[in-house]
Amino acid sequence: MSERLTRKALYDLVWSEPMMTLATRFKISDVALKKTCARAGIPTPERGYWAKKDAGKTVFQAAFPLRPPGMSDEIEIGAGGNTSYGYWTEEDFLAPIGPPPEFSESIETVRARVAEAIGQVTVPKKVLMWHPIIDRLLKEDEKRREKQLSESYTFSWEKPRFDSALDRRRLRILNSLFFALAKMNGKASVRGRETLEIGISFFQQHLPLSLDRPRKPNRRSQVIDSAEESSDMRLCLSISKGWGSEETLSTWQDDDAHKLEAQMTEIAIQVVLTAEIKYRENAWHQHEWRIKRRAQLEEEQRKRKLEAERAEKERQKRIEQSRVNGLLRDAAAFQQAGEIRKYVEAIRQTLSLDESHSIEEFEGWSRWALTQADRIDPAIEGKFLRTIQDEEHAS
Repeated sequence: MSERLTRKALYDLVWSEPMMTLATRFKISDVALKKTCARAGIPTPERGYWAKKDAGKTVFQAAFPLRPPGMSDEIEIGAGGNTSYGYWTEEDFLAPIGPPPEFSESIETVRARVAEAIGQVTVPKKVLMWHPIIDRLLKEDEKRREKQLSESYTFSWEKPRFDSALDRRRLRILNSLFFALAKMNGKASVRGRETLEIGISFFQQHLPLSLDRPRKPNRRSQVIDSAEESSDMRLCLSISKGWGSEETLSTWQDDDAHKLEAQMTEIAIQVVLTAEIKYRENAWHQHEWRIKRRAQLEEEQRKRKLEAERAEKERQKRIEQSRVNGLLRDAAAFQQAGEIRKYVEAIRQTLSLDESHSIEEFEGWSRWALTQADRIDPAIEGKFLRTIQDEEHAS
């Protein structure tokens, strides 16, 4: 079974005993435990650490690092786990719930840390190194260009996609942004034929971005028409609330005073901060969700308990009624057995006065009659107790 820990709790554990010993607690290998720590940004003791410590030699313990923006502070580890998030069982929900999430750093402090790590973000006119994703797009475009030159006719979707000045500018902006965000563990992705759907992931936080021409004022979902495309080089970069959503969390665009290139440092910082803010909001929502879900499960347990108690009362009632019915049957059978014996004895006395009937014939009949009396008599050999036990098992 997996166990949920905070990053600090796991850090304290891996520095309190050898990894191989600790791994057995979670029923995983020490290699899997080390990988889990690496994913959570938790340093682990170097090889030979515990031998040196046992020998009394000086050892170095790495400091507990700050949580990177967007990373979860909760880790699920153990058999069936090894992730920072996972499937919640009923037992998980019913476990004690800690206090509401608290964050040691303010957003302003995180912003300062992110700004220092990212530094100044520039968009050069001439790119010396392309980000792997952009490089792949350009190589795919080069193949389309070669095919276009070698064939007399090419379908529109087979033509190069990034030949226009605007598209090349877009790629340069994305290239600088992707490299900047990578400094804070940001992983970029691009979807769509025109690279309009851009995704940035910070651990479990996923942000959709768009980089396109600005929309016309007062006309939603409509960009500048094709007649203006060749002359208009303006771009707008937005962080969307979700995939397919038109609601934006932050937006920057070219204006007369500042082009996007001059705003790239602020854009990169805000993208990282948005992932951290999203994580904190999700942590609060999850805490509230756990409280509500626990209350629901406790109510379900209460109802199940009441239903079980009601069913048990009904079962006991049925047993008692069955015992009463059995008692009445046994009493009737006992009375019938007695009547049979009285009847046999009365016949015996009658025949003793009448010598015209065969005694042997009577004795055979009386043995049979008395056997039937014994068979139905519940008092013989404790048959009434066996009847009670059979009735209880049947109920």
